[in-house]
Amino acid sequence: MVALTQELLPQSQQHQALAERPQPSQQGAPDEEVTTAGTNQRAQPSQDGAPDGREPSGTRRGYCEETDTPFTPLLPVSESGFSGLTITEHPTFWFYIPYQTSSISSGQFSLIDQEENEIYWASFQLPETPGFVKVSLPQQAPSLANNQEYHWHFELTCTSTASSSEEKVWHQGVVQRVELADVETQLNTAGLLQGVNLYIANNILYDASTELVEISDTPQAWRQLLQAFGLEELAGEPIAGSVVVTEESISE
Repeated sequence: MVALTQELLPQSQQHQALAERPQPSQQGAPDEEVTTAGTNQRAQPSQDGAPDGREPSGTRRGYCEETDTPFTPLLPVSESGFSGLTITEHPTFWFYIPYQTSSISSGQFSLIDQEENEIYWASFQLPETPGFVKVSLPQQAPSLANNQEYHWHFELTCTSTASSSEEKVWHQGVVQRVELADVETQLNTAGLLQGVNLYIANNILYDASTELVEISDTPQAWRQLLQAFGLEELAGEPIAGSVVVTEESISE
């Protein structure tokens, strides 16, 4: 895309676009129950129900540190939870992590297709600074198939300084890849902010987040996106960067 030439849509138009945007087919939204019988066991998203707002699911309460800002995906939340579209074969997933690294022993991310096949799993450590972090689907992983839903699961294992006990907290969501030829043609000639508007208007929310994080040093545009996603209180939070993958499994 070319240099910045546009402003983001006014906030009222952003909310209207989000309300009217096309939706993934929602054949099965993620559930809050996940079996985690041990630190190294992979947590799998189930296929029923939906998360309750931005509140993360967890095994128990009390061992993750209390924070003034939420642990949340960089997405708007709807009745069906966290969902959106992408036009990329290997999308990036963004999350806001308010916790200090010392209170998180590890994290896991998994991506499951509609047949419940795990196409990617990673264990990771967080960056040293709390803030926005990303998990990218590696280029060597299978490309997302068009018009197919994938369920992601992002989990953190929290440790307590007062106890040896651990608590797992997580979010789950849905991503669906689509081909929108008209939109992609417009993106080829759009300025960066105009492109973000196109993403939002067409529910291509994973790509909108990734594009605008790159210009988070443009405060007005960054704030407007966060307002559109209902996360305006995070406008001053830093971009911490990518998680540090310590182990991963990629399907053939």
